[in-house]
Amino acid sequence: MAVITISRQFGSAGEIIAQMVAEKLGYLLVNKKMIGEHLLRYGIEEPVSALFDERKIRMQNENDYVYNVDYLRYLEALHDFMFDLAIRENLVILGRGGQILFKDFSPALHVKIIAPLKNRLQRVQKLYNLDEAAAARLISEQDHDREEYLRHVFGYDWFDLELYHLVINTGIVGIEEATALVVKAFLLQENTDPVSLKDVEEQLLAENISCSPVLDAAGTSPVFAHPSEEEFARVLDFYRIQWLYEPRTFPLEWDSEGNVTEAFSPDFYLPEQDLYVEITTQKQKLVWKKNKKIRRLKELYPDINIKIIYGRDYKSLLLKYGIEHK
Repeated sequence: MAVITISRQFGSAGEIIAQMVAEKLGYLLVNKKMIGEHLLRYGIEEPVSALFDERKIRMQNENDYVYNVDYLRYLEALHDFMFDLAIRENLVILGRGGQILFKDFSPALHVKIIAPLKNRLQRVQKLYNLDEAAAARLISEQDHDREEYLRHVFGYDWFDLELYHLVINTGIVGIEEATALVVKAFLLQENTDPVSLKDVEEQLLAENISCSPVLDAAGTSPVFAHPSEEEFARVLDFYRIQWLYEPRTFPLEWDSEGNVTEAFSPDFYLPEQDLYVEITTQKQKLVWKKNKKIRRLKELYPDINIKIIYGRDYKSLLLKYGIEHK
């Protein structure tokens, strides 16, 4: 089975888009009219269906026993109907909490249609022949009812964007374009195996490590003093972080005649971050000399930003991306 759920702000043209998506894919459209016709077989007559269908569910008589019994019967029948239907048919579900009912169904695509208030006002005024004030009241009431429905029935926030794969603004995108976006997104999801961004990064990085040349920010290929430096340079290249290899040497000690007796050249400089990086693959107890140089550098050049990456952290970084440390 296949399921597309479409949630919409009132006046955003979500109903039209749902209908067009269903027609283009040849799927069954589940909307208010269709539900009302089919709930009869579940013992829900039209007056009860009309009473609870995404309308104000917190009514003055909500503490009335008959009201609550009818309300629970309606919800149970509605949800059973949609689950039963989804087993047999490919569906486009308009509203009714479909994005929650099929939240854990991985092949489903959940879409929310929105639009700026001015666009919604224009649509509602034209569709219902209302003045602007009446259209604004209707929009406010309808949106509030749908928000309360999702919160009261399912305990979810209607505005929680994590419920949706795709959010389309029909104030920017036309109805035909929005329909095409939903269809394209669904077909792409249906025909593509799920792959995480981390998987893609790791695969591309592994390929990048083995075959591409290593170029610094100046476009030259430096001669590295140690293989670990080249490995680190490739990681920077993969993430498009510009770097220079040992571009500057900092004097640290001088003799009585002013000759430099000790100096330090950090391995990398990242121009965009204005940061020097020193790589060390030595064991922690053997890097005290390098730490001493860096402390001296910070004393003499307090405006220089420098970070040291120790062996353990460096090896963990390579292991994360499946790179064999040389």
